[in-house]
Amino acid sequence: MPLHNLFIGQKGKIVSLNIEGESTKNRLIAMGITPGKFIELAHVSPFGDPLVFKIGEKKVVLRRSEASRIIVDVPYKVFNLLESEIGKYEIIDIKGGRNFVEEMRSMGLYKGVNINLVNKLGNRIIIEVDGKKYELGRGRASKIFCKKVE
Repeated sequence: MPLHNLFIGQKGKIVSLNIEGESTKNRLIAMGITPGKFIELAHVSPFGDPLVFKIGEKKVVLRRSEASRIIVDVPYKVFNLLESEIGKYEIIDIKGGRNFVEEMRSMGLYKGVNINLVNKLGNRIIIEVDGKKYELGRGRASKIFCKKVE
C-alpha cells in the first residue's frame, strides 16, 4: 500500500521507492527511507500535507505526493466499517469533527475498542459494543476505521 495511506501510529515495512527524479530518490535514501526499513506515520498536518514519519528514532517530513510513491507492507489492513464484512474488529481511528467523535465516544466507540459487526442491512450497519447494539448509517460507518481481530 502507498505510505500516505497509513494511519497515525501504524507501521509499515518499506518495499519500494517509485520515485522518478534521481535527486529526490537520493534525498529520500539520505533520510534513511530505504527498502527493508520500518516506517511509522507520526503526524498529519492540519490540511493533510506534509506528513511526518518516524524511522527508528528519526523523524522525517514528506509531501503527500512523495509518500504516495513509497510502497509499504503492513502487518494488518485497515477498513472502514462500511467496507468491512461481518466479524470482530478493533477500532484504529475515527475521522470526523469533534461532535461526531464525542457522539461515538458516548456510544463506547473510540480507538482501541473491540466491536462486533453483526449485520449489514442496505444502508445500515449493525454493531455490538459491550453487549449493546447500535445502528449506524453509511456516512457514519465510513468514518470509523478498524482492523480485523481473530
